Amino acid sequence: MKIRTQYTFWRRLLSKLVNLETISKNILNLTLISFTLILFYTGNLQIAIAHDAHGRRGWVAQPVQTHYFDHITLFSQGRITRFTQMPIRVYISPILKESPYLPEIRYAMQEWHTASEGNIRFEETEAPRNADIRVSWGHSGLHADFQDMRLGSAELTRLKDTKQIVAQDPADASPPFTVEVILMLEGDGTIGELSQKEMRTVCLHEFGHAIGLWGHSPHPSDISYPTATVQHPSARDITTLRKLYNTPLNTPQHDIAIKVLTSEIEAKPYAEKRKRLRHHYLLGTVYFDEGNTEAAIGSFLTCQALDAKFQPAIEKLIQVYHETGKTHDAIALLEKRITQKPSPADYNTLGIFFYERKEAEKAIQAFEKALHIAPYHKAARRNLHQLLRAKGFKALAAKDFETATTTFKRVIRMDPLDAPTYQLMGNGYAQVGQFETAINYYQKAIDINPVDALTKHHLAECYNNYGVALRNRGEWDAAIEAYRNALLLMPTLGVARTNLGDAFTRKAKAHNEAGELDEAANAYLELKKLYPNELHIRNLLGELYLKKGDYAEALSAFQHVYNITPNAAHALHNLIAAYHHYARSLSDTEEYITAIQLLQKALRLAPTDLNLRLSLANAYQGAGDYERATIEVSRVLAQEPENPQAKEEEINLRIRRGNALMGQRQYAAAIAEFEGIPESKRNTEIYNTLGYLYLVEGEHQKALAGFETVLQKDPINMPAFRNLLSLESQLIRHHFDRIKRDTLTKVRCALALTLIKRKQTNAAIEKYQSALKSKSEEMNPLLIETGKQLANWFQQYGNTENRERVLRWVEERSSR
Repeated sequence: MKIRTQYTFWRRLLSKLVNLETISKNILNLTLISFTLILFYTGNLQIAIAHDAHGRRGWVAQPVQTHYFDHITLFSQGRITRFTQMPIRVYISPILKESPYLPEIRYAMQEWHTASEGNIRFEETEAPRNADIRVSWGHSGLHADFQDMRLGSAELTRLKDTKQIVAQDPADASPPFTVEVILMLEGDGTIGELSQKEMRTVCLHEFGHAIGLWGHSPHPSDISYPTATVQHPSARDITTLRKLYNTPLNTPQHDIAIKVLTSEIEAKPYAEKRKRLRHHYLLGTVYFDEGNTEAAIGSFLTCQALDAKFQPAIEKLIQVYHETGKTHDAIALLEKRITQKPSPADYNTLGIFFYERKEAEKAIQAFEKALHIAPYHKAARRNLHQLLRAKGFKALAAKDFETATTTFKRVIRMDPLDAPTYQLMGNGYAQVGQFETAINYYQKAIDINPVDALTKHHLAECYNNYGVALRNRGEWDAAIEAYRNALLLMPTLGVARTNLGDAFTRKAKAHNEAGELDEAANAYLELKKLYPNELHIRNLLGELYLKKGDYAEALSAFQHVYNITPNAAHALHNLIAAYHHYARSLSDTEEYITAIQLLQKALRLAPTDLNLRLSLANAYQGAGDYERATIEVSRVLAQEPENPQAKEEEINLRIRRGNALMGQRQYAAAIAEFEGIPESKRNTEIYNTLGYLYLVEGEHQKALAGFETVLQKDPINMPAFRNLLSLESQLIRHHFDRIKRDTLTKVRCALALTLIKRKQTNAAIEKYQSALKSKSEEMNPLLIETGKQLANWFQQYGNTENRERVLRWVEERSSR
């Protein structure tokens, strides 16, 4: 079911032009003045026309009835209208709070609370916007004939349409209306100051309407009787109230209301005009809410026939025509009324209709005419602003900045200190990415109204978006400044803080990739100031310090993270890496003692880390502590026997120990170290060293074997060649020893081959001739083979003379 009141009509109409200020809760409005046109302004154009919720005395009493439930929707458009949430919040105006009638108002609330057995509860509030019922003082005016009672009145104003009954828990539903109660502290000249009894009756009666009894009882003993005098709700009032609150909100009773009103009309065809107007008008509102627009129009036209100037019916007709798509007829009614009596309100409404029909120029003209009559008519002025702003925004969307600026200036000329327009101009330019221009307009708005929190919020967001644009262009410093400006305006703007952090991060990354490590570190330090407790920033700093080689700072950063999150795997990993890198850098600069200390600390954190132990072994070696180095390598091999690095370190350890022993002239011990190196792992340097040690120790054959092994791997190896010459010299001194003479022959053969490969032809021939002096037959195979190799080499290089010469020597040796 749908209740369509003039308020709802106008509100829907205006929402197309302006942004209505919404109220968080739907409330009930009870006003004193019946069927009164209420024009009010809430920051945008808003017009509401409310109708009287009260009937007049004259219904036929039915004493046998125990309730008057059929009468309680006559003034609520034929549907149940009651509160569904408790307590009902009541605002009492300051004038009434200071009046002697405050106890009577509270008396009425208590009486209804008691009558409902505590189900209806009231709570006073100091905030009218949050109230469900607002109670204020008033006086009779132009529409006195349509008041509820001579001493008070109530008016229902609906804030939204709900065509269907809302299928939800009534306890969770908010009433789609407000109620306003207006009390007469003084009469219309026929009475003086109200007595306590009179005021109690008035308050009880009006609060009865407020809680949902939207009609009058035909029984004089009921508080809902039009001219009631009782001081307490009757049994019939209570029974009706109970039945009401057992009926869901918005339950339709159109047929019942239509039947009652039709009966009244038919029973009193010659009643006074005022009553007939009331009945036909109420009948029209019920038809309209039911959706029977033709019958509604008929009822309102009947009102016009009775009184052509009856404005509530005219307003309803305008509403019905508009909502049924007959805007042309609505405009015609408005223009006719304007012709009779121009008013800024009608011109304003006419402008809205033209705007809906997309006739913007006619709308502007209508609003301007409204302002011509009433230059300070807020609604028309605001609507004209809105149209001009819309034009400006449209130009901005099309990036027609010249038209946009001209249009906005026209709005500003209407009010040079119009800070909201400057703000909207800022909004418009910001939406099309013209952030610098937008910032300028926002700043002008703030200059006019420095305490405008909304504009500051928009300016902060604009600075943030400007920062994003700058960041996307890689202008890090400018972006950072924009984000900082946003945070100065609005420190709680989380997105700006996030973007500022992102800008610092991107800046640091860009510098890092460009190799500008100091600049990258500075950016991370700024990021750390922004988020001092963010551990990932310290991790980033630590990683950058590692890359820079600033291992002490890296260690400090990772140590901080580890101290806070000791159970985090990545924290331990990074800390160990910092210890390791730092220790290795110290080893490289021969600061072995400090390196050893760092590695020992790291191993206390990760005792099974083999790489740390290998580095510790290396540091011990550098410090000359071979015993501890050996222990560390052994620990690694015990844990992982095939660890290639440990095996390599074991070899290095033997080499270092061997070299150290050799330096101490402990040649036999040195030989033992080098012989401990597997042959597969020995290189030419090791073989040379071993050969040298054998030579020193007089083990000539082993020395020769070592040097030959080197020359097989590297035929022109200079150290091996020189060592062979030294071996030759030493053997010459022992020519009386046959074994040494044979060894000397072997050495000379090896030298001959080495010299020929070094392309020292003559020296090779001379060395071979020296070898041929050997008289040992055991040496013949070696001498013959050496000669053949020399001959082949000469043949390869085309040295025929030397080839033939060597072959003769080979033949001579073979013939022995």
